Amino acid sequence: MLIAFASSDGLSIDSHFASTPSFELYKFTGGEQGIIHTSLAAEDLDESVDKVFARINMLKECAIVYCTQIGGPAAARLVQSGIHPLKVPEGTLITDELDRMNKLLLSKKMPPWLEKKMGK
Repeated sequence: MLIAFASSDGLSIDSHFASTPSFELYKFTGGEQGIIHTSLAAEDLDESVDKVFARINMLKECAIVYCTQIGGPAAARLVQSGIHPLKVPEGTLITDELDRMNKLLLSKKMPPWLEKKMGK
């Protein structure tokens, strides 16, 4: 499962979905590698006519996107694209959310939306 975090510093979730300078992407492999991390700059998307569409297209492989804020229409478009948006307080550490997600994935009682993402 691939998860994206809207972040300007690579450490915390501190950006609005449509205006973040970059996304930190983490993939839960379920294997020996554990979690694979990469960064994806969104700078070139500022010139895009439809920033939301451009970001959704960029994140199309993601199951979840964390951000501090997202507009209702943008959230609906994400959901229609199969991506679950999650809003968290500004400054939330990415590592804390990764730990929380890892615990959820290992638990027997996942929230319904996460079960759907996991194909259960």
